[in-house]
Amino acid sequence: MAACRAGDEGAGIVRSDLTALRLQVGNLDQKVANLDQKIDEKIGELNEKIDRNQAQIVELPTALVGKNPNES
Repeated sequence: MAACRAGDEGAGIVRSDLTALRLQVGNLDQKVANLDQKIDEKIGELNEKIDRNQAQIVELPTALVGKNPNES
């Protein structure tokens, strides 16, 4: 009888630990999803900035074509 109770207590501890572990994994999964979303947003912002900079790089020489470099 005592061995049976000890087995039940052990199983209860294992179930409790598994429940806690599942909660932690769920929390980590949510954090990873949030980080993934933030990274995607930052990449989008960087791509927009790169596009603007590339457009400016193209505009500058175009604006300078035909102008005398000694004139302001």
